[in-house]
Amino acid sequence: MTALDNPTAPPSGPVTAADHRSNNFDFLRIVGAVLVILGHGLALAGRAADIPTILGYPLQHIGVFIFFSISGYLITASWSRTKNPLTYALARCLRIFPALIFVVLVTALVIGPWVSSMTRDQYFDHPGTSAYIFNNIKLFVTFELPGVWDDLPYPRAVNGSLWTLFVEFLCYLAVPFLFIFPRFIRPLGALIALVVVIRLAETPIEESPVFWAVRLRDAAGMWAFFAAGALLRLLSERFSWFRFRTDVAVAGTVLAFLVSGMAPRFALEVTSVAVAYAVLTIGLARTPYIARSARFGDFSYGLYLWAFPVQQLVIDQFGVQRMSVNLVLVVGISLVMAVVSWYFVERPSMKLKDLIVRLTRRRTAPATEALKVPASA
Repeated sequence: MTALDNPTAPPSGPVTAADHRSNNFDFLRIVGAVLVILGHGLALAGRAADIPTILGYPLQHIGVFIFFSISGYLITASWSRTKNPLTYALARCLRIFPALIFVVLVTALVIGPWVSSMTRDQYFDHPGTSAYIFNNIKLFVTFELPGVWDDLPYPRAVNGSLWTLFVEFLCYLAVPFLFIFPRFIRPLGALIALVVVIRLAETPIEESPVFWAVRLRDAAGMWAFFAAGALLRLLSERFSWFRFRTDVAVAGTVLAFLVSGMAPRFALEVTSVAVAYAVLTIGLARTPYIARSARFGDFSYGLYLWAFPVQQLVIDQFGVQRMSVNLVLVVGISLVMAVVSWYFVERPSMKLKDLIVRLTRRRTAPATEALKVPASA
């Protein structure tokens, strides 16, 4: 039985961006991005009270939970396959930063001077312009550009989605530490991490420290889903009997709804694991047509990065429209930018990552062969 036959079985070697994708993860990422767009669309139009909730969380949070659950599983799998710090770090950086730099530069250097209430010279001379660029590129989230969108329903927020990238990057740094432990206790380490971040997420807001412009209480709410995804991946590696089952996913989801309604004090403990399990069960399946969602490109990250400034730009240029009109405009424009980002920024970066993986494998292969002992020895 191969890893493709058994989706819970860890692949035997590094997997590159060019490898065949035969699961539903790409589709779920699109779903997550659309949920974020829907939630943000209502908030930016001044209708935050109208945002639907699921399990007690607004739509945009559910969308981010989907991203973090998938990421926890796949990033843990990535380190488990390679265990090469350089390859791992380069792969993670090449996935996050090129598209981030693209959206930050276009926003600050094209959209900013176009819509700012300042003159072009005033805008570019203002220290806030360069601060926006350099802070966001180093993941120190900065929301404002000089004179940009001061009078919108949700004023002065240029790209409110960027703060989660630093939260995600910290997860990338944390994953290798799980593998310090022997294989048989790694799931316990992930479980302890899950408990710790849940406790941190429950810290009163006024007591929560801020690190690198992010309130740790808010970050921990996202970390819980990443930790749950990592835990489920490690369980699948450690125990041959572990499977992602549809009936278990349904039962867990029902339990999460019951707990969120009847005992919200314990909602995150149950929801993080239940949502991650359900997301991974759906994601690891191979549904016809849905499994080919990214056959033209993986546009989910670009949609996520571009939708917020596009939503603000649409409101700035056309006013607050009916939500149906707003969403058509936002999704259409954001998708165009996501396509540009994928073909001209992200895909070339992923090809570079794949080249690094192949070179690393070639260098380590001779050393590995030299260590093999002949069967007759």
